[in-house]
Amino acid sequence: MSIFSRKERLGKLAVIRHFVWPHTGWKRALKYSAYRVRRIDGSPSGVAIGVAWGVAVSFTPFYFLHIGIAVAGSWLMGGSLLAAAIGTLFLNPLTFPIISWLAYSVGNYFLPRSVDIQVEQVPSMSDIFDNFSEILAPYFLPMVLGGFVLGVISWFIVFLVVREFISRYREHRMRLKNKKTVNE
Repeated sequence: MSIFSRKERLGKLAVIRHFVWPHTGWKRALKYSAYRVRRIDGSPSGVAIGVAWGVAVSFTPFYFLHIGIAVAGSWLMGGSLLAAAIGTLFLNPLTFPIISWLAYSVGNYFLPRSVDIQVEQVPSMSDIFDNFSEILAPYFLPMVLGGFVLGVISWFIVFLVVREFISRYREHRMRLKNKKTVNE
């Protein structure tokens, strides 16, 4: 047992609860993520590329591949791999329903008339696996297309905002550091 591990393991319900609502609260979790991004080593452009990839990939329905896709895209463009992983936190239990609906709606707009979301009864997991093409396929293609469109748009917006944010933050820190050395 490590000195940093818990004395008693959390139960499955507690782990799920911490995932949906962090122990310290969402405000602190988001504040820490922003702090962590500001402090990542690398150029402001490199960090911004990583965060932009993470956020852009969050719009796609490839949920268990988000970190891998974001890191690969960031690596290909010379961005920060850690920033890409942190950027995927944009998709979380609070934003998931909104992002999924938005991606489906945008994709459905560009495709010929698809299936409207109407749930008569909730399908079981065996129904989903047995009848994938009838149940999920009508939603998957619109979500892929919508996720791609929203991802490209969000990539540019996030890149510009994060690059400017980090540049200003680092300039501010340098001014404070220079001011402190002058006063000493």
